[in-house]
Amino acid sequence: MVGDRDRERILSALREQYARGRLTLDEFSARSDLVFASRSYTELRAALRGLPVRLGGIDLVEIGDAVARAAVRGAVLFAVTCAYVVFSLTLAVLLVLTLVLHGATASVLLVFLAVWAIPTYLVSRMWRRVHLSSLRRLV
Repeated sequence: MVGDRDRERILSALREQYARGRLTLDEFSARSDLVFASRSYTELRAALRGLPVRLGGIDLVEIGDAVARAAVRGAVLFAVTCAYVVFSLTLAVLLVLTLVLHGATASVLLVFLAVWAIPTYLVSRMWRRVHLSSLRRLV
């Protein structure tokens, strides 16, 4: 048997869905009438049919979107890091070949250092930003 506490919980969820613009006033009224007339939990759940599911006050859709964004960020960070590793190894091979074939001059070493330092700085900023945002979520 459905109790007043259960009805109030469902009505609260309906009010929130109406406030978010997912229900018109007519839909809200019809669903509220259904809640008041319900005698079983199946009838009570029918009032929420077609609305996004909520878990602990958070839309599961919002959680899914956040997970998808995190997955995309992780994939981009992984791809950029792999490209950086390949770039660094290629640059190291070119440096060794240049040193063997032409010798070590200060200008050549400075050029290699500059070419390596800029992407290294950018990748480290990406990692730092991801690390700091994950720390903020923990606090």
